[in-house]
Amino acid sequence: MKKVIVSLAVAFAGLFATTSANATVYFQSDFNGLADSTKVINGGLLSLTAYGVPDQYGIVRDNALTIYGGDQYNGAVSARLTGLGADVAAGNTLLRMTGEYRTKSAWDGSPFAQAAEIQYQNNSWYFSYNSLLVNTVTPGWTAFTLDLNLAGLATDAPHIDMINLNFFIGGGAPGEFQVDNLTVQTVAPVPEPTSASLLGLGLAGLLASRLRRRS
Repeated sequence: MKKVIVSLAVAFAGLFATTSANATVYFQSDFNGLADSTKVINGGLLSLTAYGVPDQYGIVRDNALTIYGGDQYNGAVSARLTGLGADVAAGNTLLRMTGEYRTKSAWDGSPFAQAAEIQYQNNSWYFSYNSLLVNTVTPGWTAFTLDLNLAGLATDAPHIDMINLNFFIGGGAPGEFQVDNLTVQTVAPVPEPTSASLLGLGLAGLLASRLRRRS
């Protein structure tokens, strides 16, 4: 009976596991060892390229991706992600970005007064599919996860082939926005628990409780 309970527990746990064996890692970098003057960062299948004022002085400070103002548009952008259709066909329908961010005062000590944004962007029409807006002073490293559900775009070939990454600050207000330990990959969504699976877990727990009482 104990073996049966263990088998049930393993089976039900498997229902809620994120299975991403065939997932694609598009970008991954901790930015360590890069010179401040770096204008293109290679993260594997994708690179980030500076634009605006950062294209003059580089996009790395303190071993982190660093965006600061000066022109109307300032930031780092990737090319289009290719291969997302194959990821969706394999069941990896979430595009997931993880990392850490923080804000810093400007080089002259002026406090952060910016609105920074991390975007999944359409690089033909320049709108955002999903984004993280940071417009408050955040001096400590803060973990973030930004997902984009690709399932709805899979039937829209032009859109699924137009997605790129954009790290953006607009205008010349003071302050810097930094991102570190950045990973962008596709993952499989975790299934929502169904009534049947919840009932099964409850029964397994009840059987385990009774066995403990008898032993």
